[in-house]
Amino acid sequence: MPDALESPQSIAKLPLSLNQLLLLVCLLVILYFGYERFAVHKAEQAEASVLILAPKVGDIYFLDFRLRNDKFERKNKYKLAKVVRITDDNVAIVYGRVFYQWQFSVVNSIGHGDLINDEYFKLIPDYIPFSKIKTMKSNGTIYLVKRPVRNKLYGNFVSR
Repeated sequence: MPDALESPQSIAKLPLSLNQLLLLVCLLVILYFGYERFAVHKAEQAEASVLILAPKVGDIYFLDFRLRNDKFERKNKYKLAKVVRITDDNVAIVYGRVFYQWQFSVVNSIGHGDLINDEYFKLIPDYIPFSKIKTMKSNGTIYLVKRPVRNKLYGNFVSR
């Protein structure tokens, strides 16, 4: 009879192995951060669309020069511009002297304080009509617009 009272212990098996569970968790984390980055990107684009319609002195335009000039064959293709004057039909911007190879390099240069250098922007402004500014935003030549808050952008000052 002692054999009848003893039952074999059944070990509950998980439907997923530990490796599959870990892989699923990693995939969910990647999806979450990807969605967060996409949401930030969409918010930046919405903000840029609003700032283009109502420019202010000090706005920073992020430019992709490949889209501005068809014969542009430089490896470094991104540049910054700053709004220095606004008239009734034109926006006066000055271009930065430095070209960048990647978009994140532009953000890094602002974070490292390159814009505070007095010689960063050229002295001669370029007067662009509002209609052309809107066209440049819609075709991607201006891919981002930022307005400094308390003269700071990405944690660093943009002018003295």
